[in-house]
Parts: sequence; structure tokens; C-alpha cells
Amino acid sequence: MNGGQGGDAGSAGVGDDSNAGAAGNGEAGHLERGGEGGASGEGRGGSAGGPAEPGSAFEWVQATHHHACGLRADGRIACWGLGDIVQATPATGTYRALTLGDYHTCGLKTDDSVQCWGSGPVTSPMGKFQAVRANGDFGSCGIETSGSIACWDGSAPTNAPPTGSFASLSSERQTHVCGIRSAGTIACWGVTDAGPVPSTADFRALYLGRNDACALRTDNTVVCWGSGSPNPQWSSPSGTFQELAASSYYACGLLMNGAVECWGSSAVTSPSGTFRSISAGNFAACGVRSNGALACWGYGYQLPNIPGTFSSVSVGDAHACAVRSDGVAVCWGETVFDQDLGCTSAIGCEWVEATP
Repeated sequence: MNGGQGGDAGSAGVGDDSNAGAAGNGEAGHLERGGEGGASGEGRGGSAGGPAEPGSAFEWVQATHHHACGLRADGRIACWGLGDIVQATPATGTYRALTLGDYHTCGLKTDDSVQCWGSGPVTSPMGKFQAVRANGDFGSCGIETSGSIACWDGSAPTNAPPTGSFASLSSERQTHVCGIRSAGTIACWGVTDAGPVPSTADFRALYLGRNDACALRTDNTVVCWGSGSPNPQWSSPSGTFQELAASSYYACGLLMNGAVECWGSSAVTSPSGTFRSISAGNFAACGVRSNGALACWGYGYQLPNIPGTFSSVSVGDAHACAVRSDGVAVCWGETVFDQDLGCTSAIGCEWVEATP
């Protein structure tokens, strides 16, 4: 199965833990935590059969097309996946946020510097940042402490951000990037067929598909826009939402009452019951139910539900990773991308052989 960047195309915000990658509102690959990290360097995770050691437990994990990374409680990170494209070899140190592209990863360190690694060319920017976002295949953008946008390593369109002060960022592959200005308006740059953005100044989060997008307003209502290619244009759902999760082809939203509604394609289903968080990949979606159990539903592919109690989940393409209540990362799904490579008990990760 193929299809590019998985994960949730949500907003990487400034000081906003609601955009953690586990929750379906942390984009194709954005993980964020609060507080300062602990010891630097690599460490040993707990065994897959029991709880992780103090400090080594995962708080968040993010799955994307070729690899996955997790952010530990003490600020250290661990990555696993395709070793031949390097991105699964993180730098040492302590971090407060991670963002994953298809071929590279960037981390926002506890000293506000940014470190990027992966399949080249990958460079790390100078200066201090409030947020960072890996832009799909190649390139990254970040919000500097001044509120200005800086972009690097990408193609010319995405490397030319607008001026002004921004509060959050979102991207869809390498073609375009959007941000919410400090005043609440939306600005986009790069190459996209999504069309003009809404002109009002009341937005708090962005979620980008391939040629469609949705945004959450400050009153928790949703507005969607775009060209509707290759699926019908995304309509704006009614009701009020806690968060959204978007893939290239469809979107799902977590309503204020905990129910989940999906739109953008007749092929995507909506699950029953109530949820704490959701995550959408290109071919499947999963969520953590109110009781901590996992439930998955599909867009052409059905990920199996695995047993256990979980705090978060992140879906790539046809695979997913979740943080179990004991702090161990658990991954499952199609192994064509070798997502199980390096997901071992030595780093506090467990690969589950599960079938739909």
C-alpha cells in the first residue's frame, strides 16, 4: 500500500499541548509536551511485557510513512523504522516537541533550538523557535520566538513564507504550508489547488488534506474549503468539535460530546461510541475510546483493534502506534514499510502481529 505522508495534518502551535501527535490534532507528525526534559542521551526502555522504567516511559508517539518516533517523559526521544534513510537516528539531548515528515524528523529542544535529521539534504536552522513543522517529503518550517516564519530545505514555493507574526503551522506533503496568524487569520504559501482561504479572523487550528482543508474556529465550529480532488470537496460539518484529524483524502472530527464524525469521501466510515482522541492516516483511522480501549475504522483498509488500555494513538498509512497505559509504545499493521524495524523492548516498544 502506498500513498505518501500518513498521520494527522493538524496545527503545530505555540505552547499548545492540544497539538500532540497522539491526539489526531498533531499533524503528520507533530508531538508536543510541556515542561523541561531530564537526562540527555539514549536510555533503555522498559520491557514490552511490563511497565517502562521511570523517565523512559513514552508520553507521545507518532507514526508516519517510513518511520515512527516517541517522546519520553524525561524529554528524550526514540525513533524506529527504515534505517536505510537515516531518519530513525535521532540526535541526543532533551526535547519538548517532535515533527515527522516522510523522510526526515525535526525536534524542538528544551533550549528552543531545532535539530533535524534524516534523508538529505537535511539541515538544522540557527536561532530559537516556538514551534516547528516537517513538511512532508522534504523541507521544514518553524515559528521563531519573534513569531516570524522561517523555512529551510524545501522547494522554492514552500521556502517563501509570508511576513508577520504567527501562532501555529500546518503542512500537507511538500507542496504547501499554512499558518494561523497571531490575529487569528489564515495564510498559505506554496503550490496547492485548495483555493482561497476563509477571510475571517477567528481560527485556532488548521488541518490540511491534499487539495482540501478544514479549520477550527474559536467557537469550536468547523469550516472546510478546497478543490475536492480526487474526492468530492470537503463539506463543513455542523456541530462543535474538540479536535480534528485529517489525511490526504478525508477528515474526522471529535465532537464535544465525544462522538466521531468523518467526511470527505463516501469510502470512509464513522465509528460509534465516545472517544478521548482520534488520529487519521491515509488508509485508516483509529481513536482512544473514553475507557482507554482502541477502536479503528477505515478508508479502504481496516486496522485491527488490539487489546489493552491506551493514552494515545497515531496512524501512519496502514499501520499505527499507540502509547499503552504503562508507557510502552505498541505498533501494528502492514509491515511493508518495515515499521517493526527497531521497535523492540530495548527502547520500550512492542510490535504486535495483528490481522484485521
